[in-house]
Amino acid sequence: MGTTINKKIAFFFGHKTRGIITNSIIALFTLLFIYTATSKIFTFKDFGNVLYLVPLVGPHHFTVAILIISLEIIIGVLLIIPFTQKIGLYATLALLFIFTIYLSYMISFVEILPCSCGGITSYLSWKEHIWFNLLLIFLAGTGILTNQ
Repeated sequence: MGTTINKKIAFFFGHKTRGIITNSIIALFTLLFIYTATSKIFTFKDFGNVLYLVPLVGPHHFTVAILIISLEIIIGVLLIIPFTQKIGLYATLALLFIFTIYLSYMISFVEILPCSCGGITSYLSWKEHIWFNLLLIFLAGTGILTNQ
């Protein structure tokens, strides 16, 4: 099935166009992950305090904070290195999917929604953040399909 999808994409987009699309998506996600990891490092105490308020995290907030920042840095590095970019795109897709499930859980089951959002997401509601994540998931999937 993967081969059929890749042939269809090759039909719609030439090799050069696929490369531009893939490289643009990779650049976007690289900047996103490096920015968010850096932001969390500089506001680590606040980030950890917000995670402490999350019902699923609570007393493990320090470990979870380190894990999230580490994953964002690792994925950012994977996206920079040409021969690990596809792995980085799959990791991006997985992390965004997990984060979107987390956002959905929080909206559905938690009354007080803690947030340590920065950048553009600080202007979004939690539901808008889910839609934003779905757009990013679509872009990650597109990057996987166009990465040859």
